[in-house]
Amino acid sequence: MTIRVIMTATIRPEDFDAFEAAYLDVTSKVRGTPGHLRDELLRDTADPTKYSLLAEWEDEERFRAWADDPEHMRQSAAMFPFWADSFQRSVHEVRATLESYQTPRVPPAAG
Repeated sequence: MTIRVIMTATIRPEDFDAFEAAYLDVTSKVRGTPGHLRDELLRDTADPTKYSLLAEWEDEERFRAWADDPEHMRQSAAMFPFWADSFQRSVHEVRATLESYQTPRVPPAAG
């Protein structure tokens, strides 16, 4: 079952550029990991110091295998200084997507 992993942190404004560069570095290293599908970096519009990284994985087993692998620590090292004080991670299973439903098309009303 596809999962989404959401990691959140508060980043100091003077670190925004360095944090975003670290994200690009880390995601380039994670790309191609078995089970990893994609990542997105999000910044809260109401509080720009709040960032979320959304990672999509084929299943929780592959994510946990990667997260428990010492290589994960090496691949992600560039982000550690930024995550240190306020990092939180949650794992969510995908229960439904718009694409998962086949909605019948209703023809337009004659008129």
